[in-house]
Amino acid sequence: MAKVLSQEEVDALLNEFSEDEAPTLQPLSLREARDSRDARDAAPRAPISRKREKEKDRKVASYNFRRPDRISKEQLRSLHYLHDHFARNFSSSLSAYLRALIDVNLYSVEQFTYSEFILSLPDPTYFNAIAMSPLEGNAILEINPKILFPMIDKILGGKGEDFAGGIRSITDIERTLIEGVVKIVMKDLEESWKQIVKLRLSIVATETSPQLIQVVAPNEIVVLIVFELKVGEARGFMNLCIPSIVLEPISKRFSQDWYADKAKTSVDEIKKIKLNLLKTNIKLAAGIHGNTITARDIIGLKPGDVIKLESKVTDPLTIELNGVKKYNAYQVKHGEKKAVQVVDLIPREFKNE
Repeated sequence: MAKVLSQEEVDALLNEFSEDEAPTLQPLSLREARDSRDARDAAPRAPISRKREKEKDRKVASYNFRRPDRISKEQLRSLHYLHDHFARNFSSSLSAYLRALIDVNLYSVEQFTYSEFILSLPDPTYFNAIAMSPLEGNAILEINPKILFPMIDKILGGKGEDFAGGIRSITDIERTLIEGVVKIVMKDLEESWKQIVKLRLSIVATETSPQLIQVVAPNEIVVLIVFELKVGEARGFMNLCIPSIVLEPISKRFSQDWYADKAKTSVDEIKKIKLNLLKTNIKLAAGIHGNTITARDIIGLKPGDVIKLESKVTDPLTIELNGVKKYNAYQVKHGEKKAVQVVDLIPREFKNE
C-alpha cells in the first residue's frame, strides 16, 4: 500500500529544491512527490558547507542599463596619469602668467552622463566648447566663477581675493581677459596629450549658460576630469568634460604598456638632460668684492688713474658662476697666466621671496 505524505513532508521536500535546480516549480501529486523524495535520498548529496562556499565565491556587481560604463578602469587610470601630469605643468604656467603661486591639483576622473554633468554646473559660469582635432567631436572646459573672478582680479593687478559679491554674469571685458588662461590650458593639454595623440585644440563657442551648448546627447557617457585651483585664499574647480565617443578611436592606445613606455622614456630623458647639462657653458668670473667708491671719484676718473682697493693682495677672491657667488679662492700664477686656486665652497642661503 502506498504511503500518503503529510503536508509537512511535502513542504520540506519542496524547500530542498535550490533556485538553480528548479527556477520554476510545477505542482506535484502526492505519488510524484514521494517518488522524487526517494530518488533524492538515494542519490549522493553534496555537503551543505560546499554549497555555501560556492555562494560566497559568487561576485555580484550592480549594473545600470540606463547608464552603462563605456570607459574601462584601465583607460580611466591612463587618463588620471595623463591629466595629473597636465596639472603640474599648468600650475607652473598659470603661476608665471598671473605672477603668483597657483596650486593646481587633479581632483577626480569619473564617468557621468552629459545631462548629469550639466545639472551639476552653476548658472551662470564660464563654459567653452573645445574642438579636439584630429578627433571628431568637441570637449567642454568649464571654469567655476568662485575661482574665475579671483584670477581676473589677479590679472588686473589685484590681490586675487575671493569674489564675495554673489554669482553674476561675466562681462565681455572679463571674458577677453580670461581667454589668456584658456589658451594656456589648451597649450598644456596639447603638450600632455602628445604622447597619446597630437591634438590641435581651439575654442568653438563660449557661453555663460551651460544649457545653451550641447555637444552630445543628454544620455551620452562622458569622462569628467575635475581640477582644483587655489589662488591665494580663493579656491574653485575647473572641469574638463570629454565625451566617450570622442575617445573611442584612440581607446586602444590606453594600455598598461603605455605606462611602462612612459616610465622608460622618462628615465632616458633624464639621462639626456644630465648629459646636456654637463656640456653647458657657464660664465666664470673671479674678482674682489666689497670695495666702495664715491660717485664724485667715478666722475673724475681719467685714463692712467689708479684706484686704491680696500682689500689686500693676500685676501681671498670670490668666484662667481653666472653671477652667483660659489667659491672662495686665492690669486696664483699658473705658468705665464694669472689663475685662482679654489679654497672652499660658499654656502648658499635660500630665502622665500
